[in-house]
Amino acid sequence: MKLNLEPAPQLITFDTYGTLIDWESAIISYIAEMAEEKGEQLDARQFYRVWYYGYALPAVKGPFIPYRKLLKHTFQQALVAHRIPVEPNDGDTLGDAMAAAEPFPEVVEVLRKLKTKYRLATISNSEDDIISHAAEKLQQPFDFVITADTTHTYKPNPALFELVLARAGVDREHTLHVAQSQYVDLPRSVPMGIRTVWINRQDQKLLKETPTPDAILPDLRSLPDLLGV
Repeated sequence: MKLNLEPAPQLITFDTYGTLIDWESAIISYIAEMAEEKGEQLDARQFYRVWYYGYALPAVKGPFIPYRKLLKHTFQQALVAHRIPVEPNDGDTLGDAMAAAEPFPEVVEVLRKLKTKYRLATISNSEDDIISHAAEKLQQPFDFVITADTTHTYKPNPALFELVLARAGVDREHTLHVAQSQYVDLPRSVPMGIRTVWINRQDQKLLKETPTPDAILPDLRSLPDLLGV
């Protein structure tokens, strides 16, 4: 697979969770522990899908609320959907589970290689105190770290993309975005004219309404070769 590198990128932006950090595994473990504490029998992976696609993903497209509150509120909605009794503190520590999530195996080394040639940034639908842990686990590769804490908007709103371009002092033609989500990243970066690499870790089919990325990779391993590093 080839990627058009003209004009040459000056900035590479990344989504964090699902692209660099394996948040799904961390949250599924969190759900399993919750079920055990409550004495409930449930499929943690299926609960995750209901929570994320049914409640968390739609919530980022609604009125802004801080991310930890969004996590808690949507987690409790998923509990109700599963007819599980809800306690006031359910979901309080879901943000902490995200903060504790680990990078995918190849990511730290890939970012280290890319850092030798490019400025790197991450833009995330999360909070500063959550992503600070991810940046530490990734060995602080980013020149710019921007979350919804700053813009009070979530992707696919363009504000996060526009802010990183402004802070880096580059235009969209000299930027490359790397992301896993065809729900909040590709629908914004591609129409903005930002070259986009879709990291399709889950072997998803591209939805007909999702704009076509410039390249598709199963993980980050071949990204340095794609970018000439």
